[in-house]
Amino acid sequence: MLKYNCAVEIVGRRAVKSYLSLAISMLILSQLSYAADSDTTDEVYQLNTIVVQASDEETSETATASATKFSHDLMDVPFSRSYLSEKLIESQDIQRIDDALSQVSGVFHQSNFGGGFWENYSFRGFQGNPNTGSTFIRNGLSVSRGFSAPRDMLNVESMEFLKGPSAALYGRGEVGGVLNINSKQPQWDTENRVTLRASSQEEYRVSAERTAPINDQLAYRIAVAHEDNQSFRDHVSSEQLFVSPQLSWRLSDATQIDLDTEFTQHLGTFDRGISAVNNRLTMDSSTFTGEPSDGDMRVKDYWYQLRLSHALNPDWKLRSAISYKDAQMVGFSTEPRRIQADGETLERQRRYRNYQTEDLMWQAELLGTIDQDWARHELVIATEAGQYDFKQKQLRRNHSNEYPNWINIYDPVYGQFSPEMALFTDSDERQRYMALNLQDQIFFNDQWNLVLGGRLDHVKQAFENHLNDSRDQRTHNQFSPRIAITYRPTDSWSIYSNYGTAFAMNNGMGRDFQTFDPEESKSVELGSKFQWQDDSELSVAVFDMKKKNVLMVDPVDSNYEATAGEVRSRGVEVDVRHRWTDQLAMSANYSYTDAEVTKDNYLPKGSPLTNVPKHAANLNLNYDFWQHDLQSAGLIANVSYVGSRSGDSPTSTSNGFTLPDYTLFNVSGYYQASPRVRYQLNLHNLFDTEYYLSSYSSLWVQPSEPLKASLSVAWQF
Repeated sequence: MLKYNCAVEIVGRRAVKSYLSLAISMLILSQLSYAADSDTTDEVYQLNTIVVQASDEETSETATASATKFSHDLMDVPFSRSYLSEKLIESQDIQRIDDALSQVSGVFHQSNFGGGFWENYSFRGFQGNPNTGSTFIRNGLSVSRGFSAPRDMLNVESMEFLKGPSAALYGRGEVGGVLNINSKQPQWDTENRVTLRASSQEEYRVSAERTAPINDQLAYRIAVAHEDNQSFRDHVSSEQLFVSPQLSWRLSDATQIDLDTEFTQHLGTFDRGISAVNNRLTMDSSTFTGEPSDGDMRVKDYWYQLRLSHALNPDWKLRSAISYKDAQMVGFSTEPRRIQADGETLERQRRYRNYQTEDLMWQAELLGTIDQDWARHELVIATEAGQYDFKQKQLRRNHSNEYPNWINIYDPVYGQFSPEMALFTDSDERQRYMALNLQDQIFFNDQWNLVLGGRLDHVKQAFENHLNDSRDQRTHNQFSPRIAITYRPTDSWSIYSNYGTAFAMNNGMGRDFQTFDPEESKSVELGSKFQWQDDSELSVAVFDMKKKNVLMVDPVDSNYEATAGEVRSRGVEVDVRHRWTDQLAMSANYSYTDAEVTKDNYLPKGSPLTNVPKHAANLNLNYDFWQHDLQSAGLIANVSYVGSRSGDSPTSTSNGFTLPDYTLFNVSGYYQASPRVRYQLNLHNLFDTEYYLSSYSSLWVQPSEPLKASLSVAWQF
């Protein structure tokens, strides 16, 4: 067996359990220590309202600070947003970002790399980097780039899916939108929470959270979660450990320092799913065509961020942050390569990966307001600098007469492969970047406001291919403007429009051993919002986007990627939420998305983009049917529809592979036994529908779970 050395530590399953025991022991000891201190003093620490946590950071169902950096009622924001609260995340049993996507119009599942080693999704038909997964921002600040393990929801307070161009604020990324994760923070009121969860598929999870003051200036929070998951897929399982210590230091009423850290270890079977035969899905959804002896693919994702917030005066505030992300993916896999003419013999490719990403980023922003006789200005002046390193080493071996590696997809027998592999990829990539961005939101009166902004990015990209000892260096200077306008005819009705551009770096190399040009994109949007009461809102958005240099599977050699000349996406999104009574609330969304290739040297014009349904819809009903004193109970029903969509790299619509449409029903019920104890039962895929979530190609199709029941118990003290 090939031996390998890792430059950084990747733990095995036994070590994961050891780290879990240590983390939980620390959590219990901190509780006992605080309890002992409480016996000797009656002092209770309260966090007073401080300037640095004022309204410019507030985010709720009806307000956002992430779209413009200043908190405003959504009616004054010339962009579309979907908001998922902590309550909704809990009631819908959302365990991963993937589970939340049906709640959001225009955001669709993309290939999640080997069965869920990272989240990958598209905004309005355009996806991010398929080689590292989708990027997101945290607490309204850009975060480091690179590999990310599947996102644990324990630290998530809410999620905002910000639609439309945001590169003028957050830099390199998708013109269709970006996800902002608002994380839980240390509190000066002591709170503990333990949650247990189990499912009918032998998925087990335990999590613990604690936040408390150390004194009147310092507070901490620690969160620990461990998962041990089996699967409906044969020979497939995963395990994950998540530990997050946080510290907040209130130096004064005007100044606060926050330290956030997250450490994730994810181990699991690398699973490409099932393969279509002549574009038909005839395989059993549970059949695994890899090799059980490959063992676990292992992902390490460590993230650190130190933030400073300082109020210079009531009108001006300074925020600065330094972030560091260290990630690695290591392991073996055996993956589908080609189905032979008999329709049942699958040729396979064996791989060994050792990928590493490292990113160090510094950013600072100055936010302030200037009042003039004719308008009020809300200004953002920001800068960013950093360095991103991406190291790739991969070994491969295809099936051949000399090195046979095949399996029967209907009667698999494992162990028929050659362990020998040859070096396929050995490269180092470094990006050094700096940026400056400015924005002014001008409020002329209560009816009209205008957003003018732009960002200048300077990126030096150096790529070294050790296979042929070639080097490629490029410098990219990109200006990303954004302009948007809002008109409010009445207090309850607003009309808006926005235009912006974006760009994103493409990692890796093509079959010509050359790096790719960056993606360049632009978007225009027209929308309207109507709010007839506090808990009721209707929004409609129409958009048209174009992008060039999009990474896709190389139509000449699927071992590589290539850039498409130009793609386009246009569509309509409708979102509505309404509270009928104090007990009954609903939310719904619908999206129409037409995403296709418009110009390319190889791909036919009109070829649809992968995993983008033209029609998708979702409906949630929340009925709190019983309440007595401090007890309550309720039901949550969800139905989602996803239309048929291309399941392969863009090809002509007549002979391409299509994933079928599906309708999915989920039901949950909760019982709040007391303010401290909550039980919840969830039934996922109530009618046991067979459906397919996404695919990378017709050979790599991810089937989804059958009917599954899960039960969770949460204890708060």
